[in-house]
Amino acid sequence: MKIDLKMILPYIVLAASIAMSWGMFSERLNAVEKKVDSVTQMQQDIAIIKEKIMWMENYLISIPKR
Repeated sequence: MKIDLKMILPYIVLAASIAMSWGMFSERLNAVEKKVDSVTQMQQDIAIIKEKIMWMENYLISIPKR
């Protein structure tokens, strides 16, 4: 049985295309995960800042005026 290059080449191209698609998909998935993590961190930071601002407002309101 003789294997010809013309017969194998389409399968090699197909395998390379699948591998490249898989790699690009996984990279995009990683980028989305990083963005979700950064958005989650921003939400936590905003919640902390909001809590501190509310504390400062309450503190300033509770100070008796002279």
